[in-house]
Amino acid sequence: MLQIWFFANTILWPFDVEIYGLKLGLNVVVLLLSGVIWLSTKQKVTTFSINVALAVIAYMLFSCLAAMAGPCYDKFQKLFYTFPVFTSLIFIGLEIGRSSSEEDWLKLQKTAALILLVTFAGFVIEMLFPGSFPIQAGYRSEGKYSGIFSEPSLVAYSLFPCILILFEAQRKQLRNIGILSLCGLLLISRSSTLLALIVVLILYRLIRNRDLRRSMWVIFGGLLILGFASISNYDLLVGPTVERLAGVINPVRIHNLSSLAYLQGWQDAWSNLLRTNGLGLGFNMMGCSPLPDVPARATISHVFNMQINDQDGTFLFSKFVSETGIAGLIFFLAIIWWWFKIELIFAGSKYKMQRPAVSIQLAFFLSFVATSLIRSIGYFSGSFFLLIVAIAATGKWQRIRNTRIFKVRQIRNLI
Repeated sequence: MLQIWFFANTILWPFDVEIYGLKLGLNVVVLLLSGVIWLSTKQKVTTFSINVALAVIAYMLFSCLAAMAGPCYDKFQKLFYTFPVFTSLIFIGLEIGRSSSEEDWLKLQKTAALILLVTFAGFVIEMLFPGSFPIQAGYRSEGKYSGIFSEPSLVAYSLFPCILILFEAQRKQLRNIGILSLCGLLLISRSSTLLALIVVLILYRLIRNRDLRRSMWVIFGGLLILGFASISNYDLLVGPTVERLAGVINPVRIHNLSSLAYLQGWQDAWSNLLRTNGLGLGFNMMGCSPLPDVPARATISHVFNMQINDQDGTFLFSKFVSETGIAGLIFFLAIIWWWFKIELIFAGSKYKMQRPAVSIQLAFFLSFVATSLIRSIGYFSGSFFLLIVAIAATGKWQRIRNTRIFKVRQIRNLI
C-alpha cells in the first residue's frame, strides 16, 4: 500500500476526476478507494491514528466556525466538501506509515525510478505531439517541457521526493539513476524551483554529514550539475533564476511575474493572519472574497493585467498560515522540531535497525519543508501526504528504538 501511496502522490495528482460536480485529483480518488479496501483487510487500527484523526476533526470543526466568523463571504462549500476527504486521507496515511515494514520503504527506491521513467516518457510524448499539450505551449517556446505536469516548476516539486530517495539508496546503480535524472530535468524541464531545490539538497548534505563519503558524492554531484547549468545554459536557466531573485529583493523596479507571485504568497499569509486575528480563514478557504489588498497583487494586476495563485498562495506555507493562522505556524514548528529530533537520534544511534528505511522517511520531511517554502500547490498534491506517512513511521521507529534501549538497560542492571 505504501507503493500506491507514493506513486499516487507524486504522479497522479495532476489529473482531475469529476464526481457529482466535485472535482477531485486522481490521486485522491485512487487513495480513498484503495485505502478503504486496505483498511477493511486489517484486523485493527492503531490508537495513534484514531487519536490524531479525532484531533483533526476537532480542529476542522473549529475551522468551520472561524471561517463563518471571518472576513470571507464565499468558498464555504469547498471547505465542507474537502475536510472529510482530507481527514480520511490523513487517517489512511497514518495507518500506512505505522504498518509499513523496512522492506516496504526500500521498495520505494524502485518505485521512484519508475516514476522518473514515466515522467521522461511524458516529455518525449510532448516533444512528438506538442498539440496534445496546449497548456504548456508557452514553456515549450522557451525549450522547456513539462509532460503530464502543467509547468516545469511543478515537475521539480513533484519529483523532488524521487530524487531524494534515490540519493539515499544503498546501491550505487540507483544513486546514478538519481543523478542522471537530475541532469535530465535541468536540460529538459529547467526551472528556478529545481535550482532552488538542488541548493537545498546540497546544504542539507553539508549540515547532515552523516556518511561523509556519500555526502561528498552528492555534494560534488550537485555542484557539478549547477556548474554545468551555469556554463552551458546560463541565458535559459541561471539568468532567469537570478532575475527572479532580484525581483523578490527589489520588486518595485524589477517586475518579474514569478517573483511577484512568490511575494504575493508571503504578503497574503501576513495579511490573512492579521485580518483574522490569528485564527485563519478556515480550511481550504484561501482565495475567498474579498482577497487581501497587498502590494504584489496590485502590481500583478496593473503590470500584467492578470490574477494568479490566489487559492494556493504559490507555496504551501503561505496557504497553511492563511487558512489556519497561528495553529499553522505551530504545526510547522512542531514538524521541524520532530524532524531535527529524529535526525539527531538517527545520526547518533548505535542501533542500526531500519537505518535505510528511516533515511527515506527523513527525506520526506526535507521534501515537505523545502517545497512548502519554495513552490507547492496545496494539501492534496503530494508532499503533505508523504509527510503524514513519514511522521507515523518515524514515531514507530523511535518507539521501537526506545523499547530496545530499555530492554538493554534492564539486562545490564540484572547483570
